[in-house]
Amino acid sequence: MLPRGRPRALGAAALLLLLLLLGFLLFDGRPRRAAALDGDPGAGPGDHNRSDCGPQPPPPPKCELLHVAIVCAGHNSSRDVITLVKSMLFYRKNPLHLHLVTDAVARNILETLFHTWMVPAVRVSFYHADQLKPQVSWIPNKHYSGLYGLMKLVLPSALPAELARVIVLDTDVTFASDILELWALFAHFSDTQAIGLVENQSDWYLGNLWKNHRPWPALGRGFNTGVILLRLDRLRQADWEQMWKLTARRELLSLPATSLADQDIFNAVIKEHPGLVQRLPCVWNVQLSDHTLAERCYSEASDLKVIHWNSPKKLRVKNKHVEFFRNFYLTFLEYDGNLLRRELFVCPSQPPPGAEQLQQALAQLDEEDPCFEFRQQQLTVHRVHVTFLPHEPPPPRPHDVTLVAQLSMDRLQMLEALCRHWPGPMSLALYLTDAEAQQFLHFVEASPVLAARQDVAYHVVYREGPLYPVNQLRNVALAQALTPYVFLSDIDFLPAYSLYDYLRASIEQLGLGSRRKAALVVPAFETLRYRFSFPHSKVELLALLDAGTLYTFRYHEWPRGHAPTDYARWREAQAPYRVQWAADYEPYVVVPRDCPRYDPRFVGFGWNKVAHIVELDAQEYELLVLPEAFTIHLPHAPSLDISRFRSSPTYRDCLQALKDEFHQDLSRHHGAAALKYLPALQQPQSPARG
Repeated sequence: MLPRGRPRALGAAALLLLLLLLGFLLFDGRPRRAAALDGDPGAGPGDHNRSDCGPQPPPPPKCELLHVAIVCAGHNSSRDVITLVKSMLFYRKNPLHLHLVTDAVARNILETLFHTWMVPAVRVSFYHADQLKPQVSWIPNKHYSGLYGLMKLVLPSALPAELARVIVLDTDVTFASDILELWALFAHFSDTQAIGLVENQSDWYLGNLWKNHRPWPALGRGFNTGVILLRLDRLRQADWEQMWKLTARRELLSLPATSLADQDIFNAVIKEHPGLVQRLPCVWNVQLSDHTLAERCYSEASDLKVIHWNSPKKLRVKNKHVEFFRNFYLTFLEYDGNLLRRELFVCPSQPPPGAEQLQQALAQLDEEDPCFEFRQQQLTVHRVHVTFLPHEPPPPRPHDVTLVAQLSMDRLQMLEALCRHWPGPMSLALYLTDAEAQQFLHFVEASPVLAARQDVAYHVVYREGPLYPVNQLRNVALAQALTPYVFLSDIDFLPAYSLYDYLRASIEQLGLGSRRKAALVVPAFETLRYRFSFPHSKVELLALLDAGTLYTFRYHEWPRGHAPTDYARWREAQAPYRVQWAADYEPYVVVPRDCPRYDPRFVGFGWNKVAHIVELDAQEYELLVLPEAFTIHLPHAPSLDISRFRSSPTYRDCLQALKDEFHQDLSRHHGAAALKYLPALQQPQSPARG
């Protein structure tokens, strides 16, 4: 949802200001002259932080559209791009057009993210990296970035022919100033200059770092390509493609490979054609590599413009001021991206797709309505980051099943046990803040069980609003499932150890799919004990049930939710059996992936699964109970939404209003057949259970 105000943004801005003040103290706070990177004691800050004296070019036109190109591939790089974009958005005052060269994984992630982020005055275009690979695949490259580290070389031909200027960025840079200031440096180019670069802030290209170190040719210390200003029009006129390919082929006759990917080839070209390059002030690419000389570039925190984590060690790199830089980076890493949906009031722009309709719908809400929170939460468009962690899609199997569930931060402890019980693919939606998303990342990395599972897809839905958007989360996880069938579960249930294999066999035996439209019911049980011996078979489960260690799910609080499963019949059943829908039935089911989605109007607690089963029944899905299947609910503290449901009559009244609206929509879609569900919808819910 687009926020109406920015009260929290001021707090974040204050935090950044505090960081800069601390940095001023860290760097002694005394005005002093910054030494040049070549050690010339006579060089002052002006040699690096501003252009030559003399007439200054005019500033860029107000509200000029700034173009930025980034190459991004894979899950981890996609997360880095988001932090970079946050830092750009925080300071920017101009509309932006992002040109993203991506592989299929990064495109799926970033396309979804930007579509749901709905940032005003930001346009995003995607370019297929796979189509560019043949142009650079012939170049041997030792750099960890692989082929993608060479793709900046082909941007003049890959980007639109009408695009004349672009800023090119590595994914591991963080802005500390308005990107317009960097764009303004295009005005300092001479008529022949086409590439703006900052000098390399190490001795790498001097060739004296170790014995037999032989770098690619470069002009002096060479240049770093983490931040580039490209005059695309001039490079095309100069036949840039022919230029860099001839240079690369010549150097590769005597050098085995590139060590620093595109940077080596850019430097070799510039060595041969020095008139192409415009030296940028060093503060526009403060490089934190292992052998960096970057501290000669700045004298105080306010000098910094762009910070570049260009070491493979990233945040673990050793540097005199690394704590300051690390805290600065973490500020944007954990910054609430919802706060960056702010309008550029001085630069009117086309709103993101759907934003106008959303704002109109929000404007029509009555803040005095007792159900205002419910209405507002339903309209909220949450930022969604699919496949937040590296994920390997399962190989295609005709009867495969993905476990689908959702969770928040307080249920993370369930993940390891779930992975032990379910060896198949999973699609899990997590409702987290930006800061919690990083805690989750560290949680998974620290767990040998979770880190070993590449078939679990985690999708972060960023927190916004007072109510838990349970069905929106389920729909995100369901939409990202890749197998033909899905097991719609909840995170506080552990399936039988054998359930994954049993479900696949049952789907095949029952001939589901085009021949039979069915939802397979997995009977649900619960224990009130935090420690108990999990049954390995139906026989063991029945023994625990008879001993009072297990119960049918919610037998004491809400028996009608699962009574139609007919547990007495299940005890003796040897084959699947059909049951009829009944009011408030909410079993856990296995259905085809293209099943009806959950109704997103149900937020918070109550009727979220019930409404889905109603829709399945309305679409004539058979309900078939599996005789050997079971799943067990583990005890936990009640959620905030359950507590509110139980304690607040207004909350329950609002839920009833949602049920009434649900039935109206059901009637529109299914006509007279929807009358069957009317008595169930009119029954008041017990405060004990939803």
